[in-house]
Amino acid sequence: MAQYTISYLNGDEEAVHAAKVEKSADGSEYRFPDRNGRTVAYVPAANVLSIVLVEEPKAVTG
Repeated sequence: MAQYTISYLNGDEEAVHAAKVEKSADGSEYRFPDRNGRTVAYVPAANVLSIVLVEEPKAVTG
């Protein structure tokens, strides 16, 4: 899974490990699902300054 750093408007930061980041249909929140589609984090969009992809998953070779 990838690692994202979320920076909030109040200056706090948080790391989230997820397969990807999605914005809800109405734009009110960001969702971070894992590889199985289970949401590991919900983040209210109004509180977010930035979301940065810090580390991408490494490719798996057979």
